Amino acid sequence: MRQARTETFFSKRLGRGLFLSFVVVSLLLPGSAALGAIKLPPGPNRDLVYGKCRTCHDLQYLKDSKGITRGQWKGILQVMKGYGLKVSDQERGKLLEYLATYLGPNPPKTSAKSSSAKTQTKVSGKEVFTSQCVSCHQADGKGQPGEFPPLAGNPDLFRTKEFPALVVLNGMTGKIQVKGDTFNGNMPSFDFLSDDKIAAVIHYVRTQWGNKSNRPAGMEKLSADDVSTVRKKKLSPHQVHAYRGNHP
Repeated sequence: MRQARTETFFSKRLGRGLFLSFVVVSLLLPGSAALGAIKLPPGPNRDLVYGKCRTCHDLQYLKDSKGITRGQWKGILQVMKGYGLKVSDQERGKLLEYLATYLGPNPPKTSAKSSSAKTQTKVSGKEVFTSQCVSCHQADGKGQPGEFPPLAGNPDLFRTKEFPALVVLNGMTGKIQVKGDTFNGNMPSFDFLSDDKIAAVIHYVRTQWGNKSNRPAGMEKLSADDVSTVRKKKLSPHQVHAYRGNHP
């Protein structure tokens, strides 16, 4: 009965085909192989879409839904809120603006020049964490038992200087233990983030929730240049997991 009522609700708002697409992709884990290959059109707030939408479903759903109206995207976001999407009113507005503009009926043409432009504003690691990581790892860094490992007190943060960057850039797949608890999932790649954003968010996580005291003596702060070097290694999520095992 619950599924029937849900289908009726979605069918009225989005159409049956779109609803069935949503059901299928919502069953996929956010770390599925398809995620790394799916790229959304460049535009303001695309990173926020990546960070929030991949928590629950494959981005193929967004690509397949391309061309629907602003009102339909607004309806989807409202339904996602009921399914646990955690966003502020401001973030919801930014998500809607991107989806309605770049995945709406009349998306703007993007040039190579505009898509490759770099901002000169100072990067906030906290803001990157809030937009990209908090849905899974939570604002207090404690994660979600059985689903997403904690970052608070997680020794992986200092396994090697570059290890967190390897995970963020390439994702990681495989069973791990963190603070006595077992997790067997898939973290997707966040390689769409710039080098300075990745460096900033890693520094933020390494200095929060008591983690700063766990930093090994002599380990320097990870810089954007360091991230750029790590980016060139191009490991698979399984290779990152193997790297973790080889660096206890």
